[in-house]
Amino acid sequence: MSTVHLIPATADLPDRALGAKVAALFRAADLGRVFRKQDLAAIKLHVGEPGTKTFVRPAIAAALVRQVSAVGAKPFLTDTAVLYRSPRDNAVDHARVVHEHGFDLERVGAPFVPADGLIGADEIEVAVGGRHFDRVAIAAAIMQARSLLVLSHATGHLGTGLAATLKNLGMGCAARKGKLRQHHGQTPHIDAAGCTACGTCAEWCPSDSITVEQHARIDPATCLGCGECIAVCRDGAVEFGWGIMGRELQERVVEHAAAVVRSKRGRLACVTVATSITKDCDCMGKAQKPLLPDIGLLASDDPVAIDQAAWDLIRQRAGRTLESMSYRSRDGQVQLQYAEELGLGSRRYDLVTVDG
Repeated sequence: MSTVHLIPATADLPDRALGAKVAALFRAADLGRVFRKQDLAAIKLHVGEPGTKTFVRPAIAAALVRQVSAVGAKPFLTDTAVLYRSPRDNAVDHARVVHEHGFDLERVGAPFVPADGLIGADEIEVAVGGRHFDRVAIAAAIMQARSLLVLSHATGHLGTGLAATLKNLGMGCAARKGKLRQHHGQTPHIDAAGCTACGTCAEWCPSDSITVEQHARIDPATCLGCGECIAVCRDGAVEFGWGIMGRELQERVVEHAAAVVRSKRGRLACVTVATSITKDCDCMGKAQKPLLPDIGLLASDDPVAIDQAAWDLIRQRAGRTLESMSYRSRDGQVQLQYAEELGLGSRRYDLVTVDG
């Protein structure tokens, strides 16, 4: 049985008070044992899509940076490029969002380093032996970091029902190829009207599956489904479907999470923010109203236990499940059950409330 620590908190706390709660939680959960002197320590977070207002506050990240630095490690903030058209689909514009949302070096105390490089293609293939994948593509810096703190925001999610630590580990730590395999699993196609016939996609295609005449064409017989063409196209002409949802999407996400968790045994810490809990995740570029009153901050070294605790606490506080308030056709327990089956943690936990 794992232990999950909870400290009550609300989203409207002043930065100083919020930072004090983070420090108390970090110490109570003894998260400092995860880090060593001189570790390049990744703090994986979501800085929020432009337009959303309820992403994790920079004050929380800053407090965690101070705690990790005090151990002697060298923390850096990190995230990966998204598949859809967004300012977060490349490292340059992503860094601008980081600054605009208050996660810059001066305010947080650690630099932002894109985990998957300039265009989301810096990856390391990792064997997982899962139900859907033998190998998965994980962002290179996530695998190279000696230790990892996963800072997540508990919300609903269109495809998975629950978006928290496992989703942050699996979808959030995947390189662009990994995200494509999770969501699509088929051959991308070219929007002829948007294609400028520049030839960049063909130049970078590892299987020479793209030819360019009036516009690019992808040969489905030889395409690897790697997503390289999506990464390099700056005209948004390479498209794909979001056809995989529900149970299968959750299992695919968990198999990517497995690659990260297994690489960080004893070197993984999880902090989940259970305030401003919204219907959709922070990728939605819109302001959202919380679905229920704020709960607080959770910490554990077990990604399964902390997600189960967040799910349970939401149900207790709201009197109903998160999915019933967001996407009724989803069941977030699927990802927890499969993650436990793969040995990533336990759904059984002791909840310890920290006096803040």
